Amino acid sequence: MPGGNGNSSGSFNNVGNNGNWWSATENNASNAYNRNMNYSNSNVNRNNNNKSNLYSVRCVQDCMGKPGNRFPLLT
Repeated sequence: MPGGNGNSSGSFNNVGNNGNWWSATENNASNAYNRNMNYSNSNVNRNNNNKSNLYSVRCVQDCMGKPGNRFPLLT
């Protein structure tokens, strides 16, 4: 289920409709990039938003170079 997005006051919107995930890439000290997906279409958007926004975090283990790994992980 898409987790929606929250703001600095702690309220959440669009739960079940939009999914927002932070990227590890910063734009500057105040902003960072995120990915957004909407339940009603197949688009994946890249946005630049203030770090005070409450978005989901996707944890990915780096397994490059480990025995048996044939496919690199995309982050």
